[in-house]
Formats: sequence, structure tokens, C-alpha cells
Amino acid sequence: MPLLSKMRVVLPKKQERLQASLDMMVSYGIALLIIAIALYVVITVGFFNTKSVTSDCIASPGFSCTTYTIAPNGTAVFVISQSTGGTLTINGVACATSPNATGNGPAYGNLGIQSPSVVPVFYPYGVPDSIVMYSGSANTIETNCYIGPDKLASGGLGDSFTGYLWLNYTFSGLPSNINNVQQVASFTTKFT
Repeated sequence: MPLLSKMRVVLPKKQERLQASLDMMVSYGIALLIIAIALYVVITVGFFNTKSVTSDCIASPGFSCTTYTIAPNGTAVFVISQSTGGTLTINGVACATSPNATGNGPAYGNLGIQSPSVVPVFYPYGVPDSIVMYSGSANTIETNCYIGPDKLASGGLGDSFTGYLWLNYTFSGLPSNINNVQQVASFTTKFT
């Protein structure tokens, strides 16, 4: 026992204990704050969302797409502008998930885009027969998108859709029977 009586336990002073407690609380508080910020960023970015889709629209030279959406029923709405230097008269619009064998139009859907004499050239029905696009201006174009022969695109909200947009148009100053059928955009977006 004499050994125990010689050992003394030295406790820190009250101020030192308070400082140690404060240091520990600040350290844990900062760590919890960093974890909370990281969780917030991961959740808002949608990292764990399996339906997250990167939307993009790649337009052909002379064209640009500023807005592009597709509804769960397959109706797509595009805001397209052109900078070809001339005026275009759009006689037909098509949207599909793949081109035809020659690559000059859709594989299915609005096949009437190939000829302005085929009626209707626009889908859905009830839209004007043609749209005039001036160089530097933007126009809203609505069409149905197809995923197969006579099969409209459909999907749940947030599901991904990838497709192509074709226009059948004539240039101002050229004969109206000289039609250009061109894939003007490829796009990926979510059903909204």
C-alpha cells in the first residue's frame, strides 16, 4: 500500500477540462456539418436517382435547339432556330429513335416527311401545313416521336428518351419541289 499512497492522480484544472470539452464539441460539430453538406449535394444532384438523365440536343450545322421536351404520350415540342442565311419553309417534321436504311429520314413514324404531297405531313393532326423559319429566328415545332412501326414513344415521368428530329424543308428562292430532308438534331431528354 505504500506505493499507492505515493501515486497521485493529477486531474486537469477546471479550465483545461472545459477547453478540452469545447475542442471536442467543435471538432465533432465541423465533422457533422461536412457530412450534412455532402449528403445534401449527393441528394440534390440525384446521384442515387436511377432515373437521372443528362439532357442534351446536338443540332446539325445551321440549326440549334434551345428547348426540347417529350411528354409521356410521345408528343415532343422543340424550339428550333436556323442560321442558314435564308428563309426555310418547313413542310414536314418527324421524330423517331432510328433513321431509315438510307439515313435520309425516320425508320418509322411520320414517313410522309419524304414528300410534301403526302397528307398529313405533320403529327399530331391539326397543325398548319407549313412553318416559315427566318434565319436567326426560333420556331416551336410539335410532333409525335416513334419507337417502332406505328408505335408512339411512351414512358413514365423521368424515364429517358433518345431520338432524332428530321425536317422536310424548301429554301426561299428555289422551286418548291426541291425539298431537303435533313436530320437536324439528335437529342436525349426525360419524359416530363
